Amino acid sequence: MATDSQPALTNLGFQLVPPSGDLRPYVQSFWSFRRPAPLLTFREEYMHPRGGFGVVFNFGDPVFLDGRLVKEPLFLDGANTLSRKMGFIGRVDLVGIRFREGGAYPFLGVPLHELRDAFTLLDVLDRRQLLTLHDRLAETAVLAHRFQLLDQWLLTRLAQGQTRSLLIPPSLARLQAQAGQLPIPQLAEELAVSQRQLERLFQLQVGMTPKQYARLVRVETARLALKQHTETATRLAVDLGFYDQAHFIREFRSVIGMTPTAYKKRQSPPVDPD
Repeated sequence: MATDSQPALTNLGFQLVPPSGDLRPYVQSFWSFRRPAPLLTFREEYMHPRGGFGVVFNFGDPVFLDGRLVKEPLFLDGANTLSRKMGFIGRVDLVGIRFREGGAYPFLGVPLHELRDAFTLLDVLDRRQLLTLHDRLAETAVLAHRFQLLDQWLLTRLAQGQTRSLLIPPSLARLQAQAGQLPIPQLAEELAVSQRQLERLFQLQVGMTPKQYARLVRVETARLALKQHTETATRLAVDLGFYDQAHFIREFRSVIGMTPTAYKKRQSPPVDPD
């Protein structure tokens, strides 16, 4: 999950901390949204997909996902293939776990493709255990203690959970290094597995096919370049191996929810009138 507006996130009391060393191959970060005063005006932030899973614990007022009110006290940010919008109003107090791509499987222990683009979590894992953890987190007002509790919970689950395939980290790294342009048959050949076997493994432990993940990597590469104003849409279409500019625009819009031109315009600071 990636966002666009750092000032807005700061205003929501956003904090980000790394996990303990044993969790770092699987967990990207812990994060928190926490405001000392209620948010009086509804605010919505884009969350762009990178292929990883997340778990969110909410102690404030219900939040909105794509306009839908989420009343559950904890929910899943599935391995999204589309950008989502999270909306806030009232008391803002959440903490979350952001797994790396392919990192959630040992902790969730279910086929991740079944959870893609989903947010229901209480029906997937042990409901009583999760609600007990939520209550323990809610009891402490010290954010560092909340992160410590999450760290301990994950370490316990890691010791009891499923094993991640040794093929997952290098396959993800190769697709990232090639900006999603590495042909999947070539990737399978490099890993000495059949393409079908690789696809099954990705569905199980990443939550999507290698082709779907490569597509996200390509679009994310383009999004970051547009955000930093380092490339034009025309140049990106060529550099990232799209058939033509029309193909690039379709792919970008299908993931991000707007055209490259519209996205780039959103990143430009407003011009002060003379």
